[in-house]
Amino acid sequence: MNANKKEVVVLVGSGQIGQAMARRVGSGRHIVLADVKQEHADWAAAVLENTGFKTSTLAVDISSRSSILALIDHAKQFGATKYLINAAGVSPS
Repeated sequence: MNANKKEVVVLVGSGQIGQAMARRVGSGRHIVLADVKQEHADWAAAVLENTGFKTSTLAVDISSRSSILALIDHAKQFGATKYLINAAGVSPS
């Protein structure tokens, strides 16, 4: 693998449940935070970056094929996807 590229964790649904899962598997990996609301992804990225994780964000609607393809292209910039966590809609809030 290219020295500039890492394994990637893609997290769809950037709430606290998803963040906890990303923390568990994200050490030494780039975490892509995808959420239907960009501000939610950005907030989660700030939280994770404050604890040492490398992140990027993207607004994604997982019901849209073009949005999913954009997410795949985004993640590929950082390396090979090792984990895909779909935490969208898992919280009762």
